[in-house]
Amino acid sequence: MKKAIALVMAACLAFSLVACGGASSSTATSTSTASSTAASSEAASSEAASSEAASSEAAATEAGVKTGMAIVSNTTVADADADAAGNAQVDSTAAAVLVGEDGKIISCKLDVAQNKVPVNADGSFDTTATFKSKQELKEDYNMKGASAIGKEWYEQANAFAEYVVGMTAEEVRAIETNPDAHNGPVDADIAASCTMSVTDFIEAIAQATENAQVLGASADDTLALGLSTNMDSSKLPADNEGEGLVQTDTTYAAVTTDADGKITSSIWDCTQAKFDVTEAGEVTSKGDIVSKQDLKEEYNMKGASGIGKEWYEQANAYAAWLVGKTAADVAAVETDAEGHNGPTDADIAASCTMNVLDFNAAVEKALA
Repeated sequence: MKKAIALVMAACLAFSLVACGGASSSTATSTSTASSTAASSEAASSEAASSEAASSEAAATEAGVKTGMAIVSNTTVADADADAAGNAQVDSTAAAVLVGEDGKIISCKLDVAQNKVPVNADGSFDTTATFKSKQELKEDYNMKGASAIGKEWYEQANAFAEYVVGMTAEEVRAIETNPDAHNGPVDADIAASCTMSVTDFIEAIAQATENAQVLGASADDTLALGLSTNMDSSKLPADNEGEGLVQTDTTYAAVTTDADGKITSSIWDCTQAKFDVTEAGEVTSKGDIVSKQDLKEEYNMKGASGIGKEWYEQANAYAAWLVGKTAADVAAVETDAEGHNGPTDADIAASCTMNVLDFNAAVEKALA
C-alpha cells in the first residue's frame, strides 16, 4: 500500500515538473510575441509619426501666409540723330505681396524701375549714370502737375496697392480699365485716387499673388519692396570695336519684418535690360526681358558656378539665410572682394558664392 502511494506521488511530481516546463516555454513564446508586437507597434507608430511630419511639412508649404513678387518689363528705343538724342529705356514694374491662406492679398507694395539712358549721335552715353525708382523719386518724379487729380506717381501707386488688399489674383485680373483714359481704373472707389495706367500693376500683382510661397512671414508682418540699379556691364561703341551695349541691371528685394525689425521672409530677383548701340547712334533692344527667377535653368549659370548651383538656387539660399536678421545685420554682411563679392560666412558660402552687394543694397532700401 505504501509502495502504491509512493508510486502515485512520484507520478504526480513528474507530471508537475512537465507541466511547469511547458508553462515556462509557453510564457517565453508569449513574451517573445509580446516583444515582437511591441516592436511592430513602435515601428508603426514611428512610421505614422514620420508620415504625419511629412504631411505637416507638405501642408506647411501650401498653408500659411505667403510672400510673393513679380516683375513686368517693357522697353522703349529711339535712334539718335543730329537734332535729338536717342533712348534706351526699360520700365520694370515690380509688385510684392503678402497673401493669406484664403488666397487674398493682405498687403501690397508697388514700384517701377524706369531706367532711361540717352544715346548721342555718335553712340556714346553716360556710363556713370545712376537711377532711382519712382518710389524713391517721390515728388522729384514730377507728375503731380500733369495729374487731373493733383497726385504724384507714388501717391497713386500706393492708393492702388491699398485698393487690391482683400482681393484674389482672379479678382485683380478682373479690374476694369479705361483705354480712353490712360488705362486707369474705372471703379469709383479707386478712380478718385488713381487715374494713371494700371495695366502693368494688375499683371505684376496677379503674378506675384499666384507665385507666392510660404517663406516664414505672418499676417502681422510689415511688407517692403526695394530696388537697386547699376549699369556696370555697359560698353561704349568706341571702346568695343563699334559695338556698344547699354545694360541696366535692376535688383529687387521683397522683404517682410516682424515687430522687432527682424526679417521673416525675403525674395531676391533681377532683370537685365540690354540694348545694342552703334557708332551711328542706332539703338536696338536685345529682346524681351525675363527675370532671372523666371529664367531658372535657362539663365545657364550652373556650369560656371564653383558650387554647381544656378542663379535662382543661390539667390533663394541667400534670401532664406537673411531670415532672422535686421537691416543692420544685412549691412554688416561680409563679402569677398576677390571672390565676386560673395558672402564669406561659412553658413551660406556653401550655397551662395555670387555677388550679393546689389541685393543687400535693395534690402537696405526696402527697410530704410
